[in-house]
Amino acid sequence: MTTRHDVRTVPLQGGYVAKRCPVRAQNDALLPLEPAPPDPFAERLIARGIAFQAEVVAEILRLHREAVAIEGPDDETRAGMSGVALADGASPILSARLPDDAAGRRVGTPDLLVSAAGGGYRAIDIKSHQTLEVSEGRATEFEGLCAALDSLSLEAAVSDPDLAAKRREDDVLQLAHYQRMLEAAGLAAQGPRYGGIIGTERRVVWYDLDKPAWRTPSSTGKTKLRTTMERYDFEFDFRLDILAVAARHRADPEVQPLVVPVRCTECPSCPWDAHCRSVLEAGAGDVSLLPRIGWAQWKVDRDHGVTDRAALAALDWRTARAVATGMDLAGLRAVAAGRPRDAPVLELGDAWRRARDLERLQEMEISTVGDLLGLDEATAAYSGSELASLPEQIDLARAALGSERVYRHRGVAAVIVPRADIEVDVDMESSEVGVYLWGNLLTDRTRPEGPRSEYLPFVTWAQLTPEGEAANSLSFWQWLMAVCARAHAQGLSFRAYCYNASAENQYLRRLGLTAGLTAEIADFIASAEWVDLLRVWEAQLITGGGSGLKTVAPLVGYHWDVEDAGGTASMVRYDAAAAGDESARKWLLDYNRGDVQATLALREWMASATVPGVRELEPRPGG
Repeated sequence: MTTRHDVRTVPLQGGYVAKRCPVRAQNDALLPLEPAPPDPFAERLIARGIAFQAEVVAEILRLHREAVAIEGPDDETRAGMSGVALADGASPILSARLPDDAAGRRVGTPDLLVSAAGGGYRAIDIKSHQTLEVSEGRATEFEGLCAALDSLSLEAAVSDPDLAAKRREDDVLQLAHYQRMLEAAGLAAQGPRYGGIIGTERRVVWYDLDKPAWRTPSSTGKTKLRTTMERYDFEFDFRLDILAVAARHRADPEVQPLVVPVRCTECPSCPWDAHCRSVLEAGAGDVSLLPRIGWAQWKVDRDHGVTDRAALAALDWRTARAVATGMDLAGLRAVAAGRPRDAPVLELGDAWRRARDLERLQEMEISTVGDLLGLDEATAAYSGSELASLPEQIDLARAALGSERVYRHRGVAAVIVPRADIEVDVDMESSEVGVYLWGNLLTDRTRPEGPRSEYLPFVTWAQLTPEGEAANSLSFWQWLMAVCARAHAQGLSFRAYCYNASAENQYLRRLGLTAGLTAEIADFIASAEWVDLLRVWEAQLITGGGSGLKTVAPLVGYHWDVEDAGGTASMVRYDAAAAGDESARKWLLDYNRGDVQATLALREWMASATVPGVRELEPRPGG
């Protein structure tokens, strides 16, 4: 349970604070040093967001002659104009400054307000990114409930069975912020709470803010599925507490700030990244530097006195394996205390009702009372924490601190990678609007003189439209299927490879809807001829660091020919390439070629390297 602080003097906050890292909110208040300026990618996002919003606003004003656009030289003027429009029941209202919520410490200006059939308003935000994805017929947290720009309202929205709303927590938390402000002002629509996002598809995608969608920790130590509104309320209130304590710290340095740095996905784009990284990388390194250890896992470790990777690596893997099953290991050890050490653990059944726990101990070769009592006490203390990933965490920490670059997972006797006579490495490049480049490295491994590879890109530099994207993607797809068919006709095996295929799969499925190829593309994605090399890597290999292509390829000796190789740099250069810059186009093609060459280099390394096992890092008894 979070201890609430007096937040009455905290400045009114906009919606961004709830969706940003809490450490960033604290650093923004404390200013521990000069923050890093926005990098070119961040500046690009801002500029594109402003430009896209202007385009959508112009379209809405054209479609809705009754729309009211709030403009003014200062906040006070805009607030007054907004109050008049709201009192008149105008709809839609663009850039309305909502009445300040002094009690809730909120301030906000949604991009759009639309009236509801029963009175009141719902908020819509405009975002320069895609908001819809192919649903694949599976149940999703947010359905594809869409309204056209000429109708806008929730009442006019229709569910698209082929699409789902993208799961973007930052978008919906901002909508929840506006919802709370509308409620505080008595302006919210009655009934279900919804908010809308207009993305690059130029449709209003409506999100149910009361639908349980976010699994978060609870005060019991277990997790709970929460609604967007519940998630927002906690996050916003938590940051108000952080800011209140930060103000006290400024006045009295003896008061400790409320949060400490924890590595998260937001870090690379944060102006405080260098500052936090210097703290996290000190000594053996914070446990959050390990992949898949987020705040919830970090807190469990910290609550057990494990604050760095060395302490985590020192825990006992065998004990952690028992903890990960969910059994009450501490309780079992208490029951076993005082019994003969050579007694079978199965005999504890007279005092322990969960027979399955005893069977699991037997399966893990913890077969006697002595074995049970000999388990590591510090690791056994994790019982009840629901930290099923503890064994993996221990191995990650050991791999990160080990002397080798890469290790085999436990149970992996040898690294196996699927190969074929004809191989195609695939990597796509996209903008906020869609895919403009499908790059392919075609390798013929049947040639007597040795394999030969050829880079073949399918690219469009024209202003990207859904039609243009579909035409270019269809050309790629037809080529890929032709290569596959020729291989089969010659009695040769064929495989296509991608590193982290989730984005490629989503765009291929979107092509399937557009081109009437849904079943054909779904069959290919599900087949053994489409290989996600990331899954092959992660199932067998461990480094203690991230598994992204730009991280693991250099570990096996591959390096890109272009400077600053990375997705953010490619997005920046794409704008120049689309405007006709030949050097930017060349950079993008060279960068994409590097990506597909890297996946081939990884595959070749995996097929030939001798990789030690992470089990070899097990501490020696007494050492």
